[in-house]
Amino acid sequence: MKKVTSDNGFEGMVAIQLCIRFWPGQVKLKAEDLGLDPNEVPEVFYLGHKKLYPKDWRDRFNNMSNKARNYLNDNSYPFVLEWVRAIPKHKLAKMMERLEEFRAEYMALAEEFLAEYDKIRAEWKTMCDKKWPGLWAKLAPYYPGREYLKRRFDFYWNVFDIRAAEATPASAPEIIEAYERARAQLQARYDEMVEEAVLYLRKRVLETVQNLSTRLKEGRIVRNDTLDSVRRVESWFRDLNIFGDMQVEEALAKLRAALNGTDSKDLKDNEPLKKELANLADQVAAAAGKLDDVSVISGNYKRMVDLS
Repeated sequence: MKKVTSDNGFEGMVAIQLCIRFWPGQVKLKAEDLGLDPNEVPEVFYLGHKKLYPKDWRDRFNNMSNKARNYLNDNSYPFVLEWVRAIPKHKLAKMMERLEEFRAEYMALAEEFLAEYDKIRAEWKTMCDKKWPGLWAKLAPYYPGREYLKRRFDFYWNVFDIRAAEATPASAPEIIEAYERARAQLQARYDEMVEEAVLYLRKRVLETVQNLSTRLKEGRIVRNDTLDSVRRVESWFRDLNIFGDMQVEEALAKLRAALNGTDSKDLKDNEPLKKELANLADQVAAAAGKLDDVSVISGNYKRMVDLS
């Protein structure tokens, strides 16, 4: 692997934060809203929130948001900051291209919701008037105008390099000391992140190849989607393996080579082929399941990027 110089070890990757917003559309209920005397509501009860638009819309926004986040999570590593992921720099262009597609889909859904907004509001007013007379007057102020509401929906991401904070040479000694302490804390978190990323990649590989091996050994049906899952995880691992985890990568490559051109029909009544694939899958599982060499791999990577 090519040697990279860096002052913090993040030279081979960038951080990305995905932000997805939609109108929460809920209002906190008061005792009076339910016709209760506030003094009669015990402290152990919470009155909750009233949803201002139907659940199916909320589910559609949540499902689309989850699709985008799952894609990001599947193609990145856990990072040292909450709600932030890390990806190899060579994957950034492809990542942003896919996120643009998710964004277009999400904002189209927001436009669809806004087009139906007046109708939704009218339907909920009718329902309130029938079931809870007087409640609509209290809820109506919480339904904003469409132009304001339009700004409540957004889908964007921030990409940034990670650099430890540095004090200027003219800074006071206590400021310099604080910056150095912060740098050391970031470095410690980074060291943990590298090990977690190696484990994260290995766990996904392990689950996939163990599934294949178990099916082959137990004589269960091995469908094409099972074979394809192994091919996908090999490409996925190779693409994200910037840490030099070559034992797993090479074992996976051998299994992938044996699968090339293989169809589920080829496995039927072909015990030698089943045995060969199960053996190769077990070799991958043995490499991916090891824990004692994770610190060695992460240490080699940290030395490669020259963390001095």
